[in-house]
Amino acid sequence: MRDDSTKWHPALGMDRHDIDTGGVRISLIHPDRMTLISGPCNAALEWSGIGTAIGWPEVASGHSYALRCRRDQILVVNGPDLTDGWHADRGLAVSDMTDGFGVVDICGGDALAILCRGTEISHEEPSRSANRAFFGYAVMIYAYDAQNHFRMHVPRQLLDGLWSLLQSFAQQASVVAEMDK
Repeated sequence: MRDDSTKWHPALGMDRHDIDTGGVRISLIHPDRMTLISGPCNAALEWSGIGTAIGWPEVASGHSYALRCRRDQILVVNGPDLTDGWHADRGLAVSDMTDGFGVVDICGGDALAILCRGTEISHEEPSRSANRAFFGYAVMIYAYDAQNHFRMHVPRQLLDGLWSLLQSFAQQASVVAEMDK
């Protein structure tokens, strides 16, 4: 059997260098914990101790927050340590997703333009959910701490492909910015 392993780069895993083009900085961050809670959202938010789950273009802030994935599912970032499994007394299912997602931090003047290349997204079109399709990748996108600072949660097995795509977009945005000067 032929060896095709030299035709692509090896997987980078969860450690990689930041991409910084001047107009955008893209880095990988590592939350302490990510917990997916399925069931009535109000019960999930109450149990997690977080007041609200954000969608688009609401801005997450602080160490702990929740993202609305669907009407009956939230992802709690850096929330309490909850036991995995079905909790019949609360009508909620809990799954530890800490190792299930890579979290990409995108900030700078070109950040929204880069996101718009991969999905239809604007501040004028709100959604209760953070879920998006980004060039076919199922991701969660939301603003974090500011309107030009975003985070994207991507299933870990898709991180290398998404990272390569974002790197290409950042380099292209940098070239366009230079041409506009």
